[in-house]
Amino acid sequence: MKINAKIIASTILLCAVPLLLTACMSKGESSSDKDNVAATVAEKKPFAKYKNTVKYTVGKSIPGAPKLPKGDSYENNVYTRYIKKNLNAVSVDKFEAENGDNYDQKVAMAISTGDLPDIMAVNQSQLQQLVDNDLIQDLSSVYKTSTTKSIKKMYDSYGGRPLKQATFNGKLMALPTTQTNNLPTMLWVRKDWMDKLGLAEPKTIDDVENILEQFVTKDPGNNGAGKTIGLGLSKTVGGSYASLFQADDVMSKFNSFPRQWIKQDGKVVYGSTTPETKKALGYLQGWFKKGLIDPQMSVRDKIESILISGQCGAFFGPWWSGDYPLTDAYKNNPKADWQPYVITDKDGKVKAYTQNTAGSYFVVRKGFKHPELLAKIASLLNDKLVYKDYAYKPIVNYGLKGYDGGKPVDLLINYATATTDMHDNIMKAVNGKKDPKTLILDDYQNYKKIKAYNADPANADNNAWSGHITRDVSTGKMKDTLSKIEEVHPVFFGQTATMKQKWANLNKMEDATFLKIVTNQESVDKFDDFVKSWHKLGGDEITKEVKQEIKSQN
Repeated sequence: MKINAKIIASTILLCAVPLLLTACMSKGESSSDKDNVAATVAEKKPFAKYKNTVKYTVGKSIPGAPKLPKGDSYENNVYTRYIKKNLNAVSVDKFEAENGDNYDQKVAMAISTGDLPDIMAVNQSQLQQLVDNDLIQDLSSVYKTSTTKSIKKMYDSYGGRPLKQATFNGKLMALPTTQTNNLPTMLWVRKDWMDKLGLAEPKTIDDVENILEQFVTKDPGNNGAGKTIGLGLSKTVGGSYASLFQADDVMSKFNSFPRQWIKQDGKVVYGSTTPETKKALGYLQGWFKKGLIDPQMSVRDKIESILISGQCGAFFGPWWSGDYPLTDAYKNNPKADWQPYVITDKDGKVKAYTQNTAGSYFVVRKGFKHPELLAKIASLLNDKLVYKDYAYKPIVNYGLKGYDGGKPVDLLINYATATTDMHDNIMKAVNGKKDPKTLILDDYQNYKKIKAYNADPANADNNAWSGHITRDVSTGKMKDTLSKIEEVHPVFFGQTATMKQKWANLNKMEDATFLKIVTNQESVDKFDDFVKSWHKLGGDEITKEVKQEIKSQN
């Protein structure tokens, strides 16, 4: 989205009038600009406290049902007071909006008018708009001076990919939040069913096929003839984040990566349109014909119900599936022994695409006198608070009581290995090699769950089980598999101009075609018609735009 042309024209006319010149010059400026003065070299250091109080405005994303201590607000809470105490910086919310569409609309309005808060979070397409319209500050210099060595190492642990997505023509225009890869996806299986049938733990996709066939034909769950489901799948075969519960782990065995922009033979291609994806869909169709996949998948929106009811024996999901959806399945039947397994190819390798390593992007309004403040807050909250002030009681108690995150700038940065690091820290505490009191709050809570489970596994509740199966078992297997993973890095995660107009319809066509092929309603050759239509109905144009976007970030 470009700045509204009428607004620009009106602004030019107004500024031609001498009496209104001052008002036009101040458009978009923070009310605090008059009071703030540029930071000294010493004040730009990550943890340095400003001599004079720095006031800054933010665009604040809030939950739908805020929960704060009595007397607190999003402008005055334990986090804002922590920032004031350490940096002498005070935030004012230029706008507050509920997470999701409401917040996005507020951001869109700020961009269209050019009236931005000093700091706010944006998505990839909004970042591109802000760069195109020269509305935000180049952060290249302050990244060097005002982030700690640890913060730089955190970003570097992703191979530089998050910062690259925020870089345009060699300039760092935002600080991105980071998202760990959470690889590999795992096959979660009813081990009690496998034990009943005398089946070995699965290692390859052939092993999986055999287990599913045994489940369906021999009914180890006593659901009744023809009522046991092998692999749980829903309508979305692959592509969206929901596909973590779907068939990505099968498709990757064919070098198929649906809904991902990847490089193949040096060319940027859309993973859903490759010959490898056709082969993968044909393979899944073969499983469906054999009755190994949920026969009702074409009308099933979610798979939780068949997991909880005990009808289904397996599904693909991330390491945290023990938290959701399996904690309810365990609560319903503690004897249902769900266990995670990593499925490799014949060479013992796991090929998987990495998720977007950058979540949202925090930007600084052009003209704000303290662009370094964003980097300083990021360093304070992700380095000092986590590794030095982890026992800071006001914030610890805040979390224990379940209050909403009151961070004025909720910029989460961590290491790419954050998940396995979490596993290591918790298990060191469990095994007496680390003081549990040095764990961050969430890790400490899971430490207590694992201790409770280990003390009495037979009578552990679902919360203790979920802590054990995720923070001990699945993350432990993740760590053991790291050396076997061959990562495929998608090259684009944003939204181009044509995507805004045509992407939704292209996705619907893709979902419908893939579902019909897998459920044997269409021949696998229908895939070729889909590819032709995809290119004709906007795919070619979008591909060109994606290539241009990638080029601008190099």
